[in-house]
Amino acid sequence: MTPNLVSDRPASISLLRIFAMLIIGFLFIGNVIALLTVSLLYDGNLSEAMTDPVGHPEIQTILVIAQGLAAFVGLVLIPWYYLKTFEHRSPFNFVRAFPSVVWFALLVVMTVALVVGISPITEWNAEVELPSWLGAFGDFMNEMERQAKQLTDAMTSGMTPASFALIFIVVAIIPAIGEELVFRGLIQTELQRALGNPHLGIWLTAAFFSAFHMQFFGFFPRMFIGALLGYLYFWSGNLWYPIVGHFLNNGLQLIGIYLMQLNLLDFDVESTEQAPLPIVGISLLLLAGMLYYCSKNLTPTASARDFPK
Repeated sequence: MTPNLVSDRPASISLLRIFAMLIIGFLFIGNVIALLTVSLLYDGNLSEAMTDPVGHPEIQTILVIAQGLAAFVGLVLIPWYYLKTFEHRSPFNFVRAFPSVVWFALLVVMTVALVVGISPITEWNAEVELPSWLGAFGDFMNEMERQAKQLTDAMTSGMTPASFALIFIVVAIIPAIGEELVFRGLIQTELQRALGNPHLGIWLTAAFFSAFHMQFFGFFPRMFIGALLGYLYFWSGNLWYPIVGHFLNNGLQLIGIYLMQLNLLDFDVESTEQAPLPIVGISLLLLAGMLYYCSKNLTPTASARDFPK
């Protein structure tokens, strides 16, 4: 199908502008706003607290708010402003009917099947030892991984119903909307236009999407998730489908962490250990069948129906 247009400019120029918008909007403006927010709201030694956020539980809510602001400003507001001001297009051009209950259920099953199916890759990627010749770059990747884990642990430890609701908005809702608008709506569309190959555009976008998170030890499973979201958008022409898929991936994991803290779930949802091979095989077969079904039925017409046929 024909993707929603982002720009009338040459695709290469449009991509350069989008990447510049992402760098300026998220890495600079969004994160500066987040840092200023933390500085204004926290009265203690900010440098010490940020170095050891787990050891400073009083900063938990502030960290969540700051991360939410950075993502909302950098991935929602600024891309929205960019589209409206520089490309004279509305973000609403990228969405159509919201998925029906049955399509929503299918997306749940597909998301879980993918996570289980690629669990051997997840385990391998988590245990990769970086070669010594990478030197300072390898040290940097290890440090980014350590900081990301510290931040996640600090944000999700000892959740109350109120803090869970706030974290759910920041971890599941805002990234699903913002990252899908930027990566699938903007970058993937323009890469497909530039390369003339939708599959190459989807996989390159998935690689950019994974690299954007700056966590090498989860790079490959995140890239596969990004590719699934890319195909959902390519087939449907409706950004709601990858948004819902992204929301489910993040939200189900957070719900699992919360249920573990309440001692209502014995399974460690954060584990990188692969599932038993028979379960992996069944999941991959189920996923393959659902992908084939989506490729044949997830069209703009079908996605607007109450029930898929």
